[in-house]
Amino acid sequence: MPNELIFLCHSALVASIALVLLKLGKEGLTAGICLFSILSNLLVTKQIGLLGFETITTDVFTIGAVFCLNLLQEHFGREATNRAIACNFVLLITYVVMCMLHLAYQPNQFDTMQPHFVALLSPMLHLVIASVASYLLSQLFDAYLYGKLKTMFQGKHLLLRNAIILSSSQLLDTVFFTFAALYGTVHDVWHVIIISYAIKLIVILCSSPFIALSKFLISTPYHE
Repeated sequence: MPNELIFLCHSALVASIALVLLKLGKEGLTAGICLFSILSNLLVTKQIGLLGFETITTDVFTIGAVFCLNLLQEHFGREATNRAIACNFVLLITYVVMCMLHLAYQPNQFDTMQPHFVALLSPMLHLVIASVASYLLSQLFDAYLYGKLKTMFQGKHLLLRNAIILSSSQLLDTVFFTFAALYGTVHDVWHVIIISYAIKLIVILCSSPFIALSKFLISTPYHE
């Protein structure tokens, strides 16, 4: 199966999961934000070819986490959103610490998995720090901008607001992460930014119909 088809199915699946979590309430969306954030950091080192460009596989999870965040703020308000961001921060830090502790154990003579765990769980420390920092920065910015635009548009034009917010927060995330993690290690940092952001815009486009479906799942959104 070509990567492009997997990519489209992946995007649709993540967006569909977000809608299922919406039906489970703010707890479900909070769990989705944390799950997609951790998956994004865990799987970030895999590189693929997509549409003729080289990229990573985790941009779908990045958009999925922010998609859940936007659904949370749209339907359950800013307080629930702030709690979810705080919960996500704690769990991301926990993920990093637990990975370090897991690798610190000395394997016995029967173990065959340690080299694989090392390869998967021990990317360069600055890569992990940059990933966590950019994730949380973009989520805080997303939550702030979402509240402003929701007030400005008086709760209307959900698709337009979602597109503006996701595009803006992911531009911030892409630029911050690329400079923090990859500057000095890649030939052209701006090329990486342009390609990564273009991929994220495609994911945003694929997930847009699902934000409209959320209105049918929750008929009485939260009003601040």
